[in-house]
Amino acid sequence: MNSANLRSRALILGYGYWLSAISVSAHPGHGLGEHGAMHILSSPYHLAALALGGIALWLIGRFVQRQLPRRLLQGAGVLALLASAVLWGLRA
Repeated sequence: MNSANLRSRALILGYGYWLSAISVSAHPGHGLGEHGAMHILSSPYHLAALALGGIALWLIGRFVQRQLPRRLLQGAGVLALLASAVLWGLRA
């Protein structure tokens, strides 16, 4: 298998992971804004979805060849992961 084919398969897998992470239903039963912003920022389920989305963005960025988009994706992923860790720490 050549490198371009492997890279495209990894990118498709990364996009699939990212889409599943951002579309995850943290816990069904209410709308996103129904309980207010503090619920979204303090719920462990919502923080886990934010962390998964951050990991997915970082992984997708690893497969982008152009430097600026790669750095932007990886930076956004790290920021999302760090934000979820900080919010988790504030929650405790």
